[in-house]
Order: sequence, then structure tokens, then C-alpha cells
Amino acid sequence: MSAISSFTETHAALLRSYLSSPQRPMGTMTYPQLAGFLFSLANAPELIPPSEWIPMAVNDQDAGYETQGEAEQVLQAMMALYNDSCLERRAGTTTLPPGCEIRAQPLDNLADDAALSQWARGFLTGHTYLDDSWNDYTPEELDEELGFMLMVLTFFATPALAEAYHKEGKGKTSLEQLAETVVRIFSDAMREYAHLGRSIYRVRLESGDIDTNSSLPIKIGRNDPCFCGSGKKFKKCCDLTKGTGQAQVFH
Repeated sequence: MSAISSFTETHAALLRSYLSSPQRPMGTMTYPQLAGFLFSLANAPELIPPSEWIPMAVNDQDAGYETQGEAEQVLQAMMALYNDSCLERRAGTTTLPPGCEIRAQPLDNLADDAALSQWARGFLTGHTYLDDSWNDYTPEELDEELGFMLMVLTFFATPALAEAYHKEGKGKTSLEQLAETVVRIFSDAMREYAHLGRSIYRVRLESGDIDTNSSLPIKIGRNDPCFCGSGKKFKKCCDLTKGTGQAQVFH
């Protein structure tokens, strides 16, 4: 079985080009949005299969692949991005992927075209999608800690949200000072969010709340419906393993 490759600059460029194409459906995520979205899913208290999250990247519409080769390349890049978040979590590290750099002036990251703002919007979409799981499984004593992580990781999603967080602080610092603090601790918040999600998942796994098979790589049979939503069998559509029999996604 061939594992999906590590996420690279080449993957990032491919996803940026594909997702920004005018041929994509309205509501398609940008590349930074997809990165934030997948970070939230990869570090959640439960496993979300590719067949569920891949269509969400294109707003649950036809992905509009021009060729079989393009479909394979795009989906492999998406899988690599997802898997990198999982593998980083296991290693205890968290970083923003290539192309999601933070702008030097903190408030500039609130611009609609800022990569960090788009990343935060994607992250917010993913966390909101799994909000019930977080509410159900996060220990009550960690609610405040989770809330603080969410403030940091969603601060730059929109100017309105940043202002709301600033008002919650009752104006003890300026908005710019708060933005500077958020930038400074952003990577720490990513790491803590990933650690909390992983810890909750592990507790659920050890308690028998999750089928032990779900902690293993997802196995996609070649005769199963393709996870891209085309309606074709996997082997006739986006089989990235080319005859090895199974695709692999880590969690």
C-alpha cells in the first residue's frame, strides 16, 4: 500500500490554482480556508471521513475536474494537507502550511484577502460543523480554556468578530494591541487546540466510545463509491493507489 505523500509547496500551489479557478462553483473555499478547515477537522474529538469533508470544499457542488489526472492530483493534495495536520498533532507540533503566512502588521491580517483571515474563516467553519462533538466531549473544567483557544484561532476571521472579542475585554487594550497578542500566541493556540482534540479522542477511544478500527487508517475499497462525490466507483474515479487496492488517510 502506498501512503499519501507529505504536503509540499507543490501541493499548495496546485490547490491554490484549482480552488481559485473561475470554473469552481460559487462558495468554493480558498486554499487558506481549506487549510484552516482541515486543521479543525484533523484535530477534532471525532473522525470525519473524506467522503464527508471533500464535497464541503466546493460548497457541496460539482467539483468540475477537467480531467481524471486533475482529480487525482487535487484529491491527493487535499489528503496530504489533511494528513499533515494529523501527523503534526501526533508529533506535538503545529504550523501554518505554505501560503498561509501571517502579515507583519497584525491588523492587516483582518483584510478579506489576508491568508490568516481566510484560514481563520475555514477553521471556524470546521469547528462549527463539529460543535456538538466539542460540546459533548470537552470536560466542563476545560470549557474556558477551549473558549480562549477559539478566540485566538478565529480572531482574524472578520473585523466584526475581532471587534466583538475586543469589546469582551472591556477595552483594557487597544484593538491593535490585542491583535499583536493574538499573533504572538497563535501557534501556541494551534498546538493546544490540537492537543485537546487529540486527548479527547484518545479518552473516547480507550473508553470504548469509538470503534477501535476508527483509530486506524481509513480503508476505501476500490469498488466503494468515490469520496469525491462523482457517483462513480472509487477504482474508476480517484483511486490514488493505482492498483494497490486501498487508499489511506491517517487520524
